Amino acid sequence: MEPTYPVDSDRRQGLTRVAEMTVASIPGVGSALQIAMSEGLARRLSERREKWLNQLAEKVFRLEDQIGDFAHLAANDTFVDAVTTAAQIADRTSRKEKLELLRNAAINAVMPSAPDEDLQQLFFDLIARFTPTHVRLLKLLSDPPGWFDRVGIARPSYYSAARSAIIEVGMPELNGRKDLIDRYGSGLSTTGLVNGSLNGMMTENGLWTPATTELGRQFLSFIEDPETP
Repeated sequence: MEPTYPVDSDRRQGLTRVAEMTVASIPGVGSALQIAMSEGLARRLSERREKWLNQLAEKVFRLEDQIGDFAHLAANDTFVDAVTTAAQIADRTSRKEKLELLRNAAINAVMPSAPDEDLQQLFFDLIARFTPTHVRLLKLLSDPPGWFDRVGIARPSYYSAARSAIIEVGMPELNGRKDLIDRYGSGLSTTGLVNGSLNGMMTENGLWTPATTELGRQFLSFIEDPETP
């Protein structure tokens, strides 16, 4: 049976109040509908938070030999800070990929190789800002040959091309969407996670070399599943 954890009543009240204020601002909405919607939103948000925490707890239990038991972690301010920050971001998304990244990051925050707390805060801010597509693109750019092998797509051969060319092949959802590739790529480059332009012409050897910076590699390590060998 999946373990359960107490619901934060203060938080539930706060969410209910936010929902009430939101519905009250809609012209013509009666008080009965206000109550129904506010309670429904608060209930759903509470269920999402509880589910995320339960899944985090299961992950912590499986990694207990590496990071300590619940009692040990509850006394670790770094872990408490990481879980609090991650949970706040988790409240704002239902994307499965992003919720998993947040659980990974909360645990990696107390791993022996964890970055310092300032860098952790920076990385949590990036998780909040990025979409799953940003993260997939960063993983591709960190190891283009490995990405193609993992997704089971044959590597294209070019005499010379731009990195955007292999992105269109390796991420079919972006095929023909140079506008989106530029937007996602800009998000990664302006935050210092990748080097260079995705549109500059390169030799074939250059196309398959990593484009991530040291900061980009650290970020990927921070969001990697700690249960992955």
